[in-house]
Amino acid sequence: MGRSSIDLYAHQVGVPLAEVTSFDAYVGGCPTNIAVGARRLGLRSALLTAVGDDEVGEFVLGFLDREGVETRFIPHKPGHRTSAVIMSIQPPDRFPLTFYRDNCADRELTVSDVDHAPISDAAVLVVSGTGLSHEPSRSATMYAAARARAGSTTVIVDIDYRPDQWVDRTTFASAMQSLLRHAHIAVGTEEEMTAALDRTGPLDRIAAALRQTGPETLVVKRGQAGARVYMRDEARVEVPPFEVEVLNVLGAGDAFASGFIYGLRQGWPLARAARVGNATGAIVVTRHGCANFMPTWDEVEAFVAQRGGWKWESVA
Repeated sequence: MGRSSIDLYAHQVGVPLAEVTSFDAYVGGCPTNIAVGARRLGLRSALLTAVGDDEVGEFVLGFLDREGVETRFIPHKPGHRTSAVIMSIQPPDRFPLTFYRDNCADRELTVSDVDHAPISDAAVLVVSGTGLSHEPSRSATMYAAARARAGSTTVIVDIDYRPDQWVDRTTFASAMQSLLRHAHIAVGTEEEMTAALDRTGPLDRIAAALRQTGPETLVVKRGQAGARVYMRDEARVEVPPFEVEVLNVLGAGDAFASGFIYGLRQGWPLARAARVGNATGAIVVTRHGCANFMPTWDEVEAFVAQRGGWKWESVA
């Protein structure tokens, strides 16, 4: 549940936006990327977002339909625009992006939209921090998480902190901590977890404080350092990465989430699921975009085989 967009990524790699002459059009948005990634790995997924009555919305819906993501619960919001993102790609560490979310449709998701979605039939509900940035989607996101938590659906919160979508970090932290009360699992980078508390400190201390807000498990995405999983018994495990040459880091965290969810749905231990997430994330950073480039399970297995296999015992 959450944002969706058309993503316009610079076709020319390695140059600033002022020198770009053309763009490639993809589909993006954190929950949208995760839904597509999970579907490509073989899971069934449905997306609750919203689009405007515009051709951009048809672009997004058409892609999702072709991918096999369930779209029949996605409302159109007349008078609002489907979201857009523009980004230049300057590897290895510059990926500036601009959000166009003023008057965007997915901010208009309502409690009624949630009531029409199949949350009670879902094994997992993923909600994201950006869904809290404005009303009515803030109330709708909180309601969806509370409804899922009250049933048998696992609630995963992707912290998804986008500073330019918020008045300040304190406001974000307050909203995020309210959402985390309904979470079983929270996923984010170290910077996002720090933002969720609106304080700084060692990661172990931040994680301990965040777990007090509600989630039993924290999964920290650490890029080239892999992942770290904090579990309900106070144990933590380091999950090693896969080394690759980076083209574009945008979408890697969402690919990680889709791989992690795939592992959870197989009933695998958390560390093993995170190892899958590291693989799917590593694949996507070598590619140009997000949703359009999520790997299939066959691609994941081939990628891992080229790097010596899963070596599960190293992350058990």
